[in-house]
Amino acid sequence: MIRRYFPIFTLLGLFIFTACDKNDSYLKRIEDERDARSKYLSENGITEKNLLDEGIYYQELYTPENAGSDSTRVEEGDEVVLYYTGYFLNGLKFKTNVLSGKFEPLTVRILNKYTGQVIEQGVATRSVISGWAPALLKMSEGTKARIVVPSNRAYRMYGTIDRRETDIPIPGYTTLVYEMEVEEVRKSN
Repeated sequence: MIRRYFPIFTLLGLFIFTACDKNDSYLKRIEDERDARSKYLSENGITEKNLLDEGIYYQELYTPENAGSDSTRVEEGDEVVLYYTGYFLNGLKFKTNVLSGKFEPLTVRILNKYTGQVIEQGVATRSVISGWAPALLKMSEGTKARIVVPSNRAYRMYGTIDRRETDIPIPGYTTLVYEMEVEEVRKSN
């Protein structure tokens, strides 16, 4: 029985061994992403003090006067109406809901610090990337912020070509930058 499957296991083992080579493009792509992200952070004055526990960099751009009050702060269970624009590290815009001066707000329900759902016509239609929830939980109504989301909190190694997700396909291992503004916080019951 072992002799019968020996060639199959040999080929499988050879495949695994060669796929885990230290010069593998997987490891190179992770290094390249980390280097590009470090350069972007340095050029934009984003430091370790902006790093959230979840690995997201959060830089507040505008804070309204009433940002500290419980009535305006985003909490788990809340629905957040927001505007956003997504960029690659080189500044190329890949998605926005601010079009030619017309605003198309997005509503996101924050389930917990890792998960948010897009709400359309009162129904959850899809999840947002896991990098959004921790950043939104730092925000209040009227707050504007820039977040830098590593690929492990965005589209990971797979990227996306789904037109509902992005206007331009996002390759795998890509750090993303979002500028977000919380327009309204609808408190959970």
